Amino acid sequence: MVETVRCEHCGAETKHPVAKVIDGKTLNFCCGGCLQVYEFLREEGLLDQVKAAERDAKKQAQDKR
Repeated sequence: MVETVRCEHCGAETKHPVAKVIDGKTLNFCCGGCLQVYEFLREEGLLDQVKAAERDAKKQAQDKR
């Protein structure tokens, strides 16, 4: 049975991830596009900012329920 994993960038589930070792950790992506966006955000120092914005948006959506 093939294991399903979540994309590190968009969160989509996939059974056929694009995997890459970044900073010694194997990360899984649903496609090459998500991998490229993740690498771009990381290289530009924006990854933490984007992840924080995603957490805030998720919290706001949960608070509205």
